[in-house]
Amino acid sequence: MASEAFEPIAFLRAAGLHPGGNLRAKPLSGGYLNAVFRLRGDGLDWVVKRFAVDQPPSLYPNLPGAEHLALQRLSPLHAAPRPVAFFPGDAPVLVYEFFTGEEWAGDLAAVAALLRRIRRADISGFRDVPMQPRDILDQAEIFVAHCSAEFQDRLRAVRPAPVTVPEVARSVIHTDLGPGNLIAGAEGLIAIDWQCPAAGDPVEDLVAFLSPAFQILYGKTPLSVAEEQSLLAEYGDDAVVARLAVLRQFYDWRMAAYCAMRSEQYAVTRPEAAARYRVAHAALFARLETKA
Repeated sequence: MASEAFEPIAFLRAAGLHPGGNLRAKPLSGGYLNAVFRLRGDGLDWVVKRFAVDQPPSLYPNLPGAEHLALQRLSPLHAAPRPVAFFPGDAPVLVYEFFTGEEWAGDLAAVAALLRRIRRADISGFRDVPMQPRDILDQAEIFVAHCSAEFQDRLRAVRPAPVTVPEVARSVIHTDLGPGNLIAGAEGLIAIDWQCPAAGDPVEDLVAFLSPAFQILYGKTPLSVAEEQSLLAEYGDDAVVARLAVLRQFYDWRMAAYCAMRSEQYAVTRPEAAARYRVAHAALFARLETKA
């Protein structure tokens, strides 16, 4: 949905939220689907997000009500921005306080501490996501089916054989925990863009942040082995780290399939994004190939 089609100040006033005069709205970049603005003036500094209605199949669904719930649950834990208002409907609008800071720039201890805070949140009301390898692989097959025969053959050659792992208690997870969604400010490090939260395995957020694909998609260099080990040591949960060692290849295969699908879907409409997805897929494929 184009940002030009939505006037955030007029919308909020019509909805009964009167933010005062002397306001200015500036479109924010970063999202593929939603219209997002920063609204400033008269002592306020807000983000206004209008959610897109029509969405292609995605590993990261647009869930407006779930994002509002996440902000309510996670902001008291200093893990998300503070919510202001939520307007459900055919084209939902979420308003929350702008978190002043800079995009994450390498503090691994802060990431580990944030992940621990997120795990403290109440999971009630969030969607469940797959936690067993077979279910993760089955989910990935949806994306494989949307790929060309060339990509399908390539992915099937490195598909890991499913195993069964012990069940663990679900935790709140962000699911899209790339470096571009981490902001460091005076109150510490928080996560933004909570539009696809879930109740799942805490390993999933670790895999996402550690994934070379996520680092590449956000314009970063993949973490070194030493950096990965440093993050896991700071995280300080041996049981989760041991589970990560087993599950990572399954999440990697799912993400490789997703990147392959997106690289082809965006080839014409978003060539720059398609190129990033191709590089991300190649990085994951190289990891998977060493285990095949």
